[in-house]
Amino acid sequence: MYEHHYWEKADVSMFKKAKNGNWHSGDAMHIIHTDDYILCAVADGLGSGEEAMEASEAVMNIIKAEHDRTVYSLIERSNQNLWGTRGVVMSLLKIDLHSRDIEYANVGNISCSFYYPEGKIYRPVPSRGYLSGRKQKITTETIPYEKNMVFLIYSDGLVFEPAYHAFFSRGAAPKEMVEEVVDAMNDTNDDITIMIGKMKE
Repeated sequence: MYEHHYWEKADVSMFKKAKNGNWHSGDAMHIIHTDDYILCAVADGLGSGEEAMEASEAVMNIIKAEHDRTVYSLIERSNQNLWGTRGVVMSLLKIDLHSRDIEYANVGNISCSFYYPEGKIYRPVPSRGYLSGRKQKITTETIPYEKNMVFLIYSDGLVFEPAYHAFFSRGAAPKEMVEEVVDAMNDTNDDITIMIGKMKE
């Protein structure tokens, strides 16, 4: 399943696929756009199937209802809402369209990379662990963005190959980039979620 968003200051494209043989994906993603910010969330419920989906959807319910909070607060609130579930790993980024900064946080193996137009790649180091209602250390960082910067978030169902880096440095639109990755990727028999965004100004 593809999903594409086109706004004045950014475009974002997404792809999601359930593990072979499953009706439900344990991955969940959501994006919110306002005049002030763009919030992007990807969560992967531990395991697969319906219980994993319930955990990742518990996170998205918080994101949808409380998106005006800080990234730190959203992950803290998501963790509280996960008590009694299998738990999730997740990445969350909030793009401030006025300060031109991205607030980013991660818990677990949802990967994120930032591609700058001059060729620099920045990959935040993932935090260990997962969210399940228990106390979890949450670390956020602030990353400046610029015109034509690309960001990529993906769950562990995608085995990222070094050759994929070239897809993000050709000046293509997110729709083209996500389609290139999907066409090139190997089937890992796991839930897969990919989110690619590009800042337009």
